[in-house]
Amino acid sequence: MRKIVVWGVPVVAAAVVATMSPVAEASSVVAMATAPGPSLNYTPAPGWWGTNGRVNDIRVVGDRVYLAGGFDYIGPSTGYGVTVDPDTGAVSPTTFPMVDGVVRTAVADGSGGWYIGGDFLRLGARNRLLTAHVLADGSIDANWAPDVRGGSVNAIARTPSGIILGGTFSSVNGTAVSRLAKVDATGALQTGWKGSANNTVRALAVYGGSVFVGGDFTTLSGSSRSRLGRVSDSVGLVDTQFLGTTGGAVRALATDPASGRLFAGGDFTTATGGGASTGRSRLAAFDLTTGVLSDFAPAVNASVEALAATGDGQLVIGGLFTTVGGFARNYLAMLSGTGSLSAFDAVLTECNKPHRTKNAHGLVPCSPEVSAVAVNGTTLYVGGRFGRSRGIERHDAAAYDIESGNLSAWNPVAGDRPLAIATQGTGDVFMGGEFTSTGGLVRKGLAALDASTGVGVPDFRADANEFVEVMVPSTDGSRLYVGGAFTTLQGQTRYRIASIVTATGVVDPAFAPKLNKGVLALAYAQGSVYVGGKFTKVKTTPRLRAAKLDGATGAVDPNWVANTFGPSGALRSDGMVMGIEATPDGATVFLGGPFTTVNGTSVPGGLAVVSGSSGALGPHQLGGVAGCGSIGPWINRLYLSDDGKRLYGGDVCPDYVYQWDAVNLSTTSNPTGLVWRNLCNGGMQGRLEVNGHFYYGTHGGDKGNGGRCQAYPGGPNVAQQRYFVFDGGTGTLLPDAPEFDSPMGIWSFAAMPSGLLAGGDFTFAGARGNVQQGLAFFPGVP
Repeated sequence: MRKIVVWGVPVVAAAVVATMSPVAEASSVVAMATAPGPSLNYTPAPGWWGTNGRVNDIRVVGDRVYLAGGFDYIGPSTGYGVTVDPDTGAVSPTTFPMVDGVVRTAVADGSGGWYIGGDFLRLGARNRLLTAHVLADGSIDANWAPDVRGGSVNAIARTPSGIILGGTFSSVNGTAVSRLAKVDATGALQTGWKGSANNTVRALAVYGGSVFVGGDFTTLSGSSRSRLGRVSDSVGLVDTQFLGTTGGAVRALATDPASGRLFAGGDFTTATGGGASTGRSRLAAFDLTTGVLSDFAPAVNASVEALAATGDGQLVIGGLFTTVGGFARNYLAMLSGTGSLSAFDAVLTECNKPHRTKNAHGLVPCSPEVSAVAVNGTTLYVGGRFGRSRGIERHDAAAYDIESGNLSAWNPVAGDRPLAIATQGTGDVFMGGEFTSTGGLVRKGLAALDASTGVGVPDFRADANEFVEVMVPSTDGSRLYVGGAFTTLQGQTRYRIASIVTATGVVDPAFAPKLNKGVLALAYAQGSVYVGGKFTKVKTTPRLRAAKLDGATGAVDPNWVANTFGPSGALRSDGMVMGIEATPDGATVFLGGPFTTVNGTSVPGGLAVVSGSSGALGPHQLGGVAGCGSIGPWINRLYLSDDGKRLYGGDVCPDYVYQWDAVNLSTTSNPTGLVWRNLCNGGMQGRLEVNGHFYYGTHGGDKGNGGRCQAYPGGPNVAQQRYFVFDGGTGTLLPDAPEFDSPMGIWSFAAMPSGLLAGGDFTFAGARGNVQQGLAFFPGVP
């Protein structure tokens, strides 16, 4: 007998088949030859654009790659920190090294370069743990490399004698510290500096020979100090002459030498300055020398996250608030020295947040916010989470003229929230934060890339107002059908499904069915679109969670009825259809989901085979679906091979991966139609068969911490995370194991002649240092 080597262990092929319960014989199975493994380079191709959120589906049609999901931006991978032109916002030609993690703070070095801090581990080709110094020419300072571990760097202050770091970290260069440290010009820890805090440090500000510290702490350098204090630059001990404290977290600090005040913003509602606790709602001012509380007291109704003094007596505040001093001001405001609100109003609107573990079929609830502000001369730079200012598109970054209040031309188009903006003179502006891309295109839920270059197609825009779940092209590629939770697409009213003419990129006006709830799955065959989801009506026609539509007009097929029903609940939704596939000839349709009946007839395992012409249950069904405890059993994803011979599926629990015979279905010798069944820890999301390989994208755990699949059906577990490749003929796990972050992992795949596309929630792909969010293209032969 032929042997297959699986992860160095020889396995007899016949023994593998024997584990594929309940397959009794292989004679009825549509055979699939074992193929050589993929030959892919798991370093993503650098020219391909990514997104700022989940890519739920990918379709290659003609010379374009279409993306659908929960993003509102596409762009090149520039990393978590960039320098941009101070007037236009264009990414600087002086290339900033690729930062592989969140940048939380930055300060100019006084010579055209930058000190930055955050959660990153590498800049370019160099290891830099949580902090780094980038010189004016974009090179990394080879001599300044403090080894900071045990948390994050949230704040950096540059003083004449060194660099002070604040955050949650616990060691520097192997020496234990507590959230505060000072290093010198060589990166060496100044061990004689005694600064420390018993909880998070969030903000630092320098004035004279002192450093102001804000955060969540109640003890600072061994002395009792509630969330605010001043330490000496020379030794780090608390200055007892400064009396200011607050009753809650301090998130931002700004000094204003002209007025002699320190401004603090955060979550507090009280503050003190040497006397009794006094009401101060998220914003307070203290005397720079004594810390005595000022009478500056505008009430802010939610957190203040960013502060900047303009130098002419005004203060800029940013955060999550919607009122200041009782007047409406959303997320950004400008105050006079007395605390009165100026007429300046940025009118920030719209918002998009990346998915994490919830909102599987809809956008993540989001409110705009401002998380970074900086003033340089008469220009105010603003970063946060917003889409428009005064109705003009400005994605997460904008600038204003302080004197007139006018919106400027500065438009870097950041992919996600900037947390740090720093300036110095007339040079470039540094911007760092949670974004991985800058300088792209705003595209909401649907986008197109050039299939040869991977760059966004600027003349295709079909923005959706909600999540776009799934796409399917017509056989000739002239139409692209899209479904999801949206009610408008490209400015047209479209209730959860639409057709796009691929030649023009325009939503087809003739195709406008109205579904009352979300679409989760689409299939196309012989001029018809098969739809699955949560809906119960198509216009006025009752169709319970499955329908057949005319591909040209959107009309409901009156003869096709496959009504599903099942238990209610968040995971079940009365028996929704989560997967739908149709054979190329349109004769057979497969349904998967948490339903228990189809057209009133009991269907086990949440898997049904129905007629493509009538929707009636066929005489031969599929089975072998497992469940666990009170969950399931049901199939939550389906995938039919291009030739219509093999049906793949994944259950909701315990996360089996199945392949069924889609031609013979159930037979006397194989009553379930099951060919093989492997077990993974993580439900099926992405799925694709190409060149004899089945690609499986999932969430699950990390490698060595829950992430795993069986080496072959019934075999031992192999530790791996989120991306798996199986031999399509045997269910044997192949050794391809690139790494992806994010709890929700891989949601989509697509094959191209020159490689493989993977889409999902990730921000790095292949390895920790490969910053590539949402979409990665792996060159080679999949």
